[in-house]
Amino acid sequence: MSLAALRSELSKLYRQRVTYASFGVILVLVALITWGSHHQRERLDVGERIGAEFVVAGKTVTSLFVAQAVMDPALMVLAPVLVAVTAGALVAGERQLGTLRTLLSRPVPRLSVLAAKLIASWSWAILLTLFLGLSALGLGYAVFGWGDLVIFRGGLTILEPNTGLIRVSEAYGLACVSMCVVATWGLMLSAIFDNAMTAAGLTVAVFLGSGTVAAMPYFESIRPYLVTTHMTLYRDVLSTSIDYGALWTSAQYLAAYTLGAAAVAALVFARRDVTC
Repeated sequence: MSLAALRSELSKLYRQRVTYASFGVILVLVALITWGSHHQRERLDVGERIGAEFVVAGKTVTSLFVAQAVMDPALMVLAPVLVAVTAGALVAGERQLGTLRTLLSRPVPRLSVLAAKLIASWSWAILLTLFLGLSALGLGYAVFGWGDLVIFRGGLTILEPNTGLIRVSEAYGLACVSMCVVATWGLMLSAIFDNAMTAAGLTVAVFLGSGTVAAMPYFESIRPYLVTTHMTLYRDVLSTSIDYGALWTSAQYLAAYTLGAAAVAALVFARRDVTC
């Protein structure tokens, strides 16, 4: 992969208006969750959940709490949609505009072009995920201030701020891996289909369909093999105890899904006729 091709793809990606509109959508979601947390602080209080016989000093709702609270609603639906729309246009969108034929007429190997598009899509997925975390921390700090991280998953755990920040950072790092899987699948379907919206829609449908199947009791036997089962690996570090075995298993599955999609994309892109 040439650096010139990568610079070109990054330039094209970050010049699009939809790129910055996505940041606005994420910011609105974070603001809504922060506003909801502000008005529901009494219900979110630890004492309400574990009983009045316990006395907990300090604040339950902090910037770390907000950063944790936004993860599920953002990473299970909104962020995958935004990543799919962007990745789905990287090949199919250029084919619709007629620029893909011009691009591939240059003396640059096709796989080098595809690799540049793949890395650009990963950079976008990672940037969007990190923006989610940083905006949640920043807005949460402005409204609630700094404090402990209270975790209710797997029991009650209260982590002091520095340890809580490490846990939240690890969770967002793992979430970046999940969003890169979505980006790779979006690019694969973009290489297969001519329409960018078709590629994006099918990418979203794959992940929503996988999540729906995983929620059905009679599909329990195939649940461990579904991609959405492992996309929530960030939850493993936001629990009372970290199951490193489950974390490693999920990472392996996500790596397999990513490599498989990238291989299919490379095969299709290398053979695809773009002369018309």
